[in-house]
Amino acid sequence: MSRMIKMDLDSAPEGVIVVQDIKDSLGRLLVKAPRTLDPDLKRVLLLRGVREIFVQDDSGKNREDLDLMFEKEKESVRRRFSKWPDSPEKDHVIRIFLQALEEFTREQNLKAP
Repeated sequence: MSRMIKMDLDSAPEGVIVVQDIKDSLGRLLVKAPRTLDPDLKRVLLLRGVREIFVQDDSGKNREDLDLMFEKEKESVRRRFSKWPDSPEKDHVIRIFLQALEEFTREQNLKAP
């Protein structure tokens, strides 16, 4: 099953499949999906101010795998901070780490249209 993920255009590798139409700030169509990202297209999009694209993710990871990875990573964060003395500051730092992890996981769980 194929999913779509949001990716920074700067770090997008050549050959990924753009799976969502790309429009400029005025709503004009720049790229009709699906389309393979090549160096020329990447350069043009960057020049037009595009910073993020949605691409096909064929990594084979399904939502359950990502959820399991998320739970394991949450436990890992808690373990890393277990030696700190209990305090409101410690709780705040852990909460920030977990929020960032949750946001990342949500982005990875975007489903293909």
